[in-house]
Amino acid sequence: MVDGPAHSGIGRKIEGHSLYSAHLGEERTMKIFVPPGYDASVRYPILYAHDGDEFFTHGRIATLAQQLIVSGQIRPLLIAGIAVDRTWRTEDYAFSGTRNRAFIQFVIEECMPHVERLYSVESADRAMAGISLGASLTVQIALSHPDLFRSMLLYSGAFGREIQSAVRSDTAMDSLHAWIVVGTSEDRAVTPRGIWDILDANRQMHERLSAAGARVQYAEVPGQHLWGFWQSQTPAALAWLNERWAGAF
Repeated sequence: MVDGPAHSGIGRKIEGHSLYSAHLGEERTMKIFVPPGYDASVRYPILYAHDGDEFFTHGRIATLAQQLIVSGQIRPLLIAGIAVDRTWRTEDYAFSGTRNRAFIQFVIEECMPHVERLYSVESADRAMAGISLGASLTVQIALSHPDLFRSMLLYSGAFGREIQSAVRSDTAMDSLHAWIVVGTSEDRAVTPRGIWDILDANRQMHERLSAAGARVQYAEVPGQHLWGFWQSQTPAALAWLNERWAGAF
């Protein structure tokens, strides 16, 4: 059900949606950033983002995308923020979470078809973004559905041993592209799952993805495991994604 558009700023448009998930047995919500000048006769690239509400509020991704589009720095794109149920976040996002497989089925079989029935999407230009444990989930989905997602934005990934092991040199990820950023002060990051050396985990994932054939842009930048840091990196992430979709690499 479309709950209706909410406007903030000149020309910026965000639409709210809710749908019932048979896989999860509950109602789920999404926010969709619709680019200025949206034309249903034109197919648009789309970025799916986990922790969707937070990406729109704390991460200000719609505001940043709007500014980049209006200034001509990136082409128009759709952004689908998939809201998280924080009660179930670890069970949904973690590789061994009790609802992990059901959540992935929700994304692939329910969420994506719902969005792509309502909006004009270029299926060859899909991408997925995640922060922390959401980045781990993004890699997991790309591994299992490389035909659907060929581009990943990975912010400070909480890459545990299971997802690290799933990315092997024989995984054949040569069709995938990844943009990875991690803060240099994330060697003792405080997360809901305890204190993690996020910095080292991202270094390992960079090595594993590269060894598996993925094309990776990797950066270590001064920053902590916080939304303020991730927000500051989003313009660079969207610029990289724009170049990727333009066929620059």
